[in-house]
Amino acid sequence: MIGGVILSVELAETVSEQVKGLSGRDNLAPDHGMLFVFDHPDYWGFWMTQMKFPLDIIWFSANRSTIFIKTNLEPCTPSSCPIYVPTSAALYVLEVNAGFVAAHNITIGTTFTYLSY
Repeated sequence: MIGGVILSVELAETVSEQVKGLSGRDNLAPDHGMLFVFDHPDYWGFWMTQMKFPLDIIWFSANRSTIFIKTNLEPCTPSSCPIYVPTSAALYVLEVNAGFVAAHNITIGTTFTYLSY
């Protein structure tokens, strides 16, 4: 749960799941997301390669507090594919549909909670 919203999330815990992420999919259902769970905090960079729809990406510290947010990220092209890197080390990263952050007032310091894992 984040911002009072219960999300159904897929976990990306292995390196192969993390590299693939949501690339190649046509869409993401409303109130769904992908939660990347890393084995240590770091400056994990994300890019929009092979994406077909825009995303909001939220980085969290080890205590599940939001530390960095990028919104309305459009799929990249071969000639322009920026990598988005947080300003602080993150342990978790959440990808959700573009507009989620604004719709649910997610800000720096917002935390998430596991309801089941």
